[in-house]
Amino acid sequence: MSSVKPKLKQRILLFLIDQLGAPIIKILGVMCRYEVVGQENLTDVESNGKGMIIALWHGRMLLPVYHLRNRGISALISLHNDGEMIARVVRKLGYITRRGSPKEGGMEGFKEMLADLKTGKYVAIMPDGPTGPRHSVRDGVIHLARLSGAPIVPISYSANPRWVARSWDKFNVMKPFSRGFVVIGKSFTLERKMAGEEALSSARTVIQRALVSVEVEADRLAGYEGEGNRS
Repeated sequence: MSSVKPKLKQRILLFLIDQLGAPIIKILGVMCRYEVVGQENLTDVESNGKGMIIALWHGRMLLPVYHLRNRGISALISLHNDGEMIARVVRKLGYITRRGSPKEGGMEGFKEMLADLKTGKYVAIMPDGPTGPRHSVRDGVIHLARLSGAPIVPISYSANPRWVARSWDKFNVMKPFSRGFVVIGKSFTLERKMAGEEALSSARTVIQRALVSVEVEADRLAGYEGEGNRS
């Protein structure tokens, strides 16, 4: 039996993440020789001067988070323990954190994100976070898109070589001196009015396919095509 109480362990972990998380991401980002594919898809939305929703899978956040740092992007992060660690790291990478989601009872964070979008700011959200299932789409991103009218921009990445965690999201980490690809897909919008579960289900499918598509392309470019890393 450990002599360190669970709460103390959690505080120690949060301290280490707080101190080391952002520097490690910066080092890995600098050491990764990566290129951006589909930058025009992001530029087209930026030129409109309106808000946008950057959507990315939980397991494919690392290099995009580095690439988009210091732009004042608002990130919707869960109230889950995992979310606290992510929040501490991304703040030091120049993101504005909004905490919670409608499902978790954290409506304040959702309302702040909606206000950000309506004033033309950019926001980031992981539809399958914080606990999955992997490649699932929760309704928060749908409601943000339909209520704000903002376009969704799907983003993913892959790197070769890489580490893949044995976690629910198969979290990808680019190894030092790896070759990476950040893939930005075409933006799309959702209808404001959605009647019933069938409409929500259709929206989930649209978002899921867009995110899987950029992940598949990133893996193909990195040389992992057909390796079955996706669920």
